[in-house]
Amino acid sequence: MTTQTKHEPEITEVLSSELQTFFLANVHEIEHFPIANILFKDIAPVLAQPGMLSRAVSAISPVVMELKPDKILAVDARGFILGAALADRTEAGLVMVRKPGKLPGTVHRFAYTCEYSSGHLEVTDGVIDYGDRCLIVDDLLATGGTARATSDFTVERGAIVVGYCFMVEIEALEGRKRLHDGPVHTIFRC
Repeated sequence: MTTQTKHEPEITEVLSSELQTFFLANVHEIEHFPIANILFKDIAPVLAQPGMLSRAVSAISPVVMELKPDKILAVDARGFILGAALADRTEAGLVMVRKPGKLPGTVHRFAYTCEYSSGHLEVTDGVIDYGDRCLIVDDLLATGGTARATSDFTVERGAIVVGYCFMVEIEALEGRKRLHDGPVHTIFRC
């Protein structure tokens, strides 16, 4: 088993006030999606703006590069957007953490629980090596259940979680409290 270095989660202020204002105005809230009593934070309007993904990735890349990840673990499905861009920018490998039945060949499956559901995620066998420095990336940090499960799976494989990166964090749900094994970087908090 790999020994994890414990870090206090941290917030990284990476966007200018202009971009913060843009995110605030363009992250849409959708009531009762995907189920009743959930207020969904939709980043699609932000990503639809020309150059916005590039600006967000440019803002967060320096702190990600300091973590020196070997692999970016991008969580299905919107985590692929930020994860692929960060893997390209940092020259790290990209590992897709997928919903069941989406990956060919031999896979490893693990359970997760999030704010509105529970289920399983899968990773292709052999893409995470013992000792790999892994950064877990998703679009949204809410309760932290999906990221926590991905982290536990990663450590079970003998890899090291060097941190987490999210496009948006819903602070009221306190998901970062569940992510105690590396720094938590978010591009926008609401």
